Amino acid sequence: MPTETERMLAGEPYDPTAPELVADRARARDLVRRYNATTEAESDRRDALLRELFGASPTRR
Repeated sequence: MPTETERMLAGEPYDPTAPELVADRARARDLVRRYNATTEAESDRRDALLRELFGASPTRR
């Protein structure tokens, strides 16, 4: 049986209150909070947080 995450990603009905999805949202909120607490001068830290959140980070400008 597929996990709720797999069902969600496949576009199927899923339970948004499933513990795995609740934990994923909490982790994402924490990473975004930490990213927002950085300054522009902390580009390495910001890139690391984006990679952790999205699995990749945009190319630096």
